[in-house]
Amino acid sequence: MTNEKLYEVLGGINEKHISEAGAYRKARKPLWVKWAAIAACLCLMIPLTAFAVDIIQYNAAVDYLNSLGIAAGDLSGYSHKEIKEAAKTIDAGESSPLAEEILNLTLGNKEPLDTPAQVTSEQIRELTPAMTREEVLSFLGVTQDVGSGIYVFVYEVDEEYLLRIPFAGDNAKLGVTGEDLLKSLTPISEDMDS
Repeated sequence: MTNEKLYEVLGGINEKHISEAGAYRKARKPLWVKWAAIAACLCLMIPLTAFAVDIIQYNAAVDYLNSLGIAAGDLSGYSHKEIKEAAKTIDAGESSPLAEEILNLTLGNKEPLDTPAQVTSEQIRELTPAMTREEVLSFLGVTQDVGSGIYVFVYEVDEEYLLRIPFAGDNAKLGVTGEDLLKSLTPISEDMDS
């Protein structure tokens, strides 16, 4: 519909208003304004995302160290980066001065256990030959160590048997299946007699 036809239909509209309406064009924002807004959003999103990822990784590292018996309160003197790095090193079964220092927090704050931790035979069945000393302790829990020069962890299985698991060193692997370990159980009553 043309302006003239619209004028005839509506009638009585000032010609000036019609010509102004025809000349009206919406003012366009310059293109740089849109790109500046996108850049500002990205400048805010990238650091916030990095911060969120750091917090998630830090919380996972603290949870892992807590599962090893290291209280989060003991870690207040360490940076997020140090805690994440130590947890990664310990989880990989490797050693570093920082990881050893953090692991010693467990030993330094606790008396050696004088009784075996209680586990079930189902838990023992889940052990694999490739598990390290730290992985076994993390999975079954910290327990009595009766070794001298080597680690010999003692667990009470199903409240009836004792199981001794030896490790030659910090990086030693279990080397046997959980089924094989169940074959070496000794009744608690026999162990007390000897």
